[in-house]
Amino acid sequence: MDIEELILLPEHSQLLVMNSWRHEILHEQRNIIIAEALNSCTVHKGFKLLGYLITNRRLFLIGSSEVTPFQEVLQYFYHQVSLGIINYKKMLNLYHDDTYLLPKNTDELFTKYPFYNVYIRNLITGKEVNSKYYDPRLSRLKNYIHNHKYSSAVDYAGGKSPVIVDTSAIII
Repeated sequence: MDIEELILLPEHSQLLVMNSWRHEILHEQRNIIIAEALNSCTVHKGFKLLGYLITNRRLFLIGSSEVTPFQEVLQYFYHQVSLGIINYKKMLNLYHDDTYLLPKNTDELFTKYPFYNVYIRNLITGKEVNSKYYDPRLSRLKNYIHNHKYSSAVDYAGGKSPVIVDTSAIII
């Protein structure tokens, strides 16, 4: 199975929607926590991140690992996010209870959904998306993703986003 078929499998792509914890943390700090957690997955779990987009409430994620099952990578990611939240709250002296986010509760940080949006999938993996007619929604989406700091489209365009992305795995 080539990489193009692999990323279409639901086991290797996920839409994660942040639950209520997102209201407790500033938007930029949330993005930093998620970016650091993703980087930890690539370093410690052998996760090859092929595409990502962090928005105000969502994380679009495409990747695979030859050494760690995708669900195990997600559990590790949840744990790293919970540690990031705890450290942020400790830094602001808002955290006083060591039982706030234990690893057994980390899967409640996000709600998982299948990742079906082909436009977003293609844009965050460095592919061009064209339409036979002018679609203002597609135009806005392209502009948003290509100019968003927390998007793998930056890496595919030759820049460097805050998350480690394996751009060599995608064949354009």
